[in-house]
Amino acid sequence: MGPMEPPQTQVHLEGNRLVLTCMAEGSWPLEFKWIYNGTELTHFSLEYRYLIPSLDRLHAGHYRCIVRNRVGALMQCSTEVQVAYMGGFVEGERSQTVSQGEGALIHAPQIHSFPRPQITWFRDGRKIPSSSRIAITLDNTLVILSTVAPDAGRYYAQAVNDKNGENKTSQPITLTSLKFSYILLLSSRQNQSLL
Repeated sequence: MGPMEPPQTQVHLEGNRLVLTCMAEGSWPLEFKWIYNGTELTHFSLEYRYLIPSLDRLHAGHYRCIVRNRVGALMQCSTEVQVAYMGGFVEGERSQTVSQGEGALIHAPQIHSFPRPQITWFRDGRKIPSSSRIAITLDNTLVILSTVAPDAGRYYAQAVNDKNGENKTSQPITLTSLKFSYILLLSSRQNQSLL
C-alpha cells in the first residue's frame, strides 16, 4: 500500500479554493485522517480529500493524511502548503532631507507579502535606473552616493508579487536637497548670535 506523494511544497493564491487529495492504494475500506501542523482536522473517515473553500494566509503550513485499512496498516502522505498574498504598504507618506554632495539612503517602505515582492523605485513617475551614482541594495534600499539638485523629488516604491501578479505602489517619500553653502550660512549666523 504505497502513497502517491504530492509535491513537497505547493503554492496557492489567497482566496482560491484548495483541495488536498491523498491517493492511497490498498485493500478497501481505507480510512483517512487529516492533520494540520500537528492538530487533527478530522477523525478517521472515508474522506480522502480535504477542502478549504477560500484560502487565507493563516492556512499555510504542513498537512498530513494518515491512512489505515481494516488490518490497521498505516501509511501517510504529507505536503507543505504556502499561500501567496500581498497586503498594502504599511507606511504612509514621509520625507527626508539631504545636503547636496552627501549620500542619501531611502529605505523601502514595509509591505506584507509572500513571496517577497520585487521592488522597483520611481522618482516623479519615472523608473530609476541603476548607475555609478545610484544603487539598490539587496534589502531594496535606494542609495544615492552623491546627491545633486535633480535628485530632489517624490520617490515611490512599486512592489510586484510574481506568484499572484499583484502590484502595489507606496505612498511618496519626498526627498529635499539642500545646498551646502546655505547650511553653512545658517550655522555661522547662529554662532554670531551666541557671542
